[in-house]
Amino acid sequence: MRFAVAGNPVSHSLSPALFRAAYGNCNHTYGLLEASSALEVMERFRNEGYDGLNITAPFKESILEFVDVRSDLDISIGAVNTIYIRDGKVHSFNSDYGGVQECIKPYTKPGSCVTVLGCGGAGKAAALAAAGLGCSVTVINRSFDKADAFARKFSLQAARPEDTPTTINHSDIIINTLPEHLPVLSALDFTGKTILEANYKSPQLDFLQNINGVNYISGRYWLLYQAVQSFRLFTGVEPDLKSMILLINNI
Repeated sequence: MRFAVAGNPVSHSLSPALFRAAYGNCNHTYGLLEASSALEVMERFRNEGYDGLNITAPFKESILEFVDVRSDLDISIGAVNTIYIRDGKVHSFNSDYGGVQECIKPYTKPGSCVTVLGCGGAGKAAALAAAGLGCSVTVINRSFDKADAFARKFSLQAARPEDTPTTINHSDIIINTLPEHLPVLSALDFTGKTILEANYKSPQLDFLQNINGVNYISGRYWLLYQAVQSFRLFTGVEPDLKSMILLINNI
């Protein structure tokens, strides 16, 4: 079977190496599909013999226009990171939701306070994933109106960017999905908190992994656990998880 990660750019993606580790003895291929639009992604998906694609920026939202079958979760989040063929139709799935839950589940309990920074596709998936674990979730976004509309729809909370220090101070877990550095984060005290970052290529808060009392979870583990779910959908079998973890731990 043939798979790939689609986006722009994708040349530095870890997904091919991660999926090759997952295959074990399976005879599948996994490559890179760099495209200029979601339409091009879908045309190449259909015409070049792919069985499944992982979708990354900037197409996680726009690719939904071309999907035949969407899950309720995809519709709620408004973004997907996985598409695959079933019975001749293109199905979508958002494995970020489950990936986030796997990362933070050991550190949550009902009522844990979670702050999600960002309200794009990754931020929405993270917020709903935390809420699905019974957490109290607050979303902070540069556009407060966007965060507020999303939060109201799903009975979450929204806060303004200027409230970031206070909101984080009262949180147990912080999930950072912002694509750009937020200077105020460097000055905050994260002692006693769990931090999960989406960006594994250029993380903003990785300096926290060297601070006692802070539990820092790299975006590499978000990548890992969402890939496990995608692999199951793509192939119908379990991945070689030990090999995947070994790869992630040695990057």
